[in-house]
Amino acid sequence: MNVDNEKIAYIEQGEGEIILLLHGWPQTSYTWRKVIPILSKKYRVIALDLPGLGYSDPTTNYDSKFIANKIHHFLTKMEINSFHLVGHDIGAWIATTYSLLYEKNLKTLCLVDAGIPGFIGSDLFSPENADKIWQFYFNQIEDLPEFLIHGKEKAYLKWFFENKSFVKSAINSNDLKIYTDAYKGKEKLKIGFNYYRAFFESSTQNKKLLRKLSIPVLAIGGKQAVGMSLGNSIKKITNNLTNISIDSCGHYIPEEKPDILSYYLMKTIEGVQK
Repeated sequence: MNVDNEKIAYIEQGEGEIILLLHGWPQTSYTWRKVIPILSKKYRVIALDLPGLGYSDPTTNYDSKFIANKIHHFLTKMEINSFHLVGHDIGAWIATTYSLLYEKNLKTLCLVDAGIPGFIGSDLFSPENADKIWQFYFNQIEDLPEFLIHGKEKAYLKWFFENKSFVKSAINSNDLKIYTDAYKGKEKLKIGFNYYRAFFESSTQNKKLLRKLSIPVLAIGGKQAVGMSLGNSIKKITNNLTNISIDSCGHYIPEEKPDILSYYLMKTIEGVQK
């Protein structure tokens, strides 16, 4: 779909109430391939490629507010004004900002294993957590990551999938190839890094937008990843929080534990429908 003279690619399946899925880095809407068949039995599921990633065209800015507004334009063009929003990783960054800007359009918000700009605890950035958060620093450096990783995209991405997952079979060699192809070359790498380069701008935006949401908020972390800390970090924006940690699960919850993720998501949605 053409939005603001830029293409936003998406996939859609099912009928009923709408669930919008936003993927993380270094991934695409392909992230949701195991979740969509479950959710689409009862709901209309839309998964888009974030601007500049996957099959979506590059855009001009990559801070959370700009991307949230871009997605709002996409939804307006789709004539969608009431839906459930789910975001994983940097998709959760965008989903959080979207909820603060456009809560009236949301029925529920689900955030999946992420550190949200402006709300992430400063203690996470301590040296002892270097293995968990080093990419927040490295990916923000101008030009250097692209220079070092170009031609080694597969090895770079493989490190994340191997070291940040618990269920090692969740992302196989074919999946790795699909993600590698999506981030191959300096331009594609650069766009992915640009989301990180806008992290502190996104943090400032979220702090200015800070308020309490009235909609149900579901926070889900992998026990071997962020666990309960995601939910604990967003208590400033909600009094209606369900905080879940999934056992034997790493960062890539939609691929490692799609059944459990879908269960909690549908349970939250059904709670609103009653």
